[in-house]
Amino acid sequence: MIISGRDNPKIKHLAKLISSKKTRNESNEFVIEGVRGCIDAVAAFLDDKSIELTGFYYVREAIEAYRGVLDVELFSRLPETLRFEITRSVAGRISDAETSQGIYAVAKCLHKQLSPESLDPEGKYLILDGLQDPGNVGTIIRTADAVGVDGVVLSGHCVDLYNPKAVRSTVGSLPRVNVFIEDDFCKVSGLFSEKNIRTVAAVVDGGTEIRDFDFSGGCAVVIGNEGRGIPQEHLPLCTDRVTIAMNGRIESMNAASACTVFLWEMTRGKN
Repeated sequence: MIISGRDNPKIKHLAKLISSKKTRNESNEFVIEGVRGCIDAVAAFLDDKSIELTGFYYVREAIEAYRGVLDVELFSRLPETLRFEITRSVAGRISDAETSQGIYAVAKCLHKQLSPESLDPEGKYLILDGLQDPGNVGTIIRTADAVGVDGVVLSGHCVDLYNPKAVRSTVGSLPRVNVFIEDDFCKVSGLFSEKNIRTVAAVVDGGTEIRDFDFSGGCAVVIGNEGRGIPQEHLPLCTDRVTIAMNGRIESMNAASACTVFLWEMTRGKN
């Protein structure tokens, strides 16, 4: 059976998950869109259940287009109760992307609760304080996956982790990264302090130059909002301040770019 109407209850739910943060919160589900992200999600579900899938929706032609190029054969290993074929017309109407690939996985939310037990005193962490660009958040999580940090904390009312653009920008890294959500930055800094993990504020100027800073031991880099940086009231809660020295007339870097530099410096000596 092929689902061809948007009035189908499953399609209505899928569309609401894509468009509504409230629906995502109420159902504790989110949508992964695109063949690469879905391949990673399905592999994680089949291999070690590090992600819980509740549905997989696909346009047959979309899968065939990638056969022999990407491991789309994985999709056929999903239980039939989770697989739903849809028409290209339905796919185009439910997606928020300009050009939909027609492949979606619905999964249970992945973030974890931040607690003393969840933190490693020798771990490397990233704290995002009030970031609002979903593309930045997704790219940062993907970079965190690449370098192998112990966790990423979203604080200060960051953009929704499960915003479709944020999820697409992670390109499948979400199941592999420990992500914590705790809006109260004071609580976040207190928990890291309790575990004797330094919190390093990334500041435009006035901090120790990044190449001179010792990132050994437990450490968490704090990255602030794209336009405003770290709130002034949060800076005293951090143990250190570090700056990336700029050449020429450049005054600051994009948040995701700055994160990449900090993540590299923080983890390059990690075993």
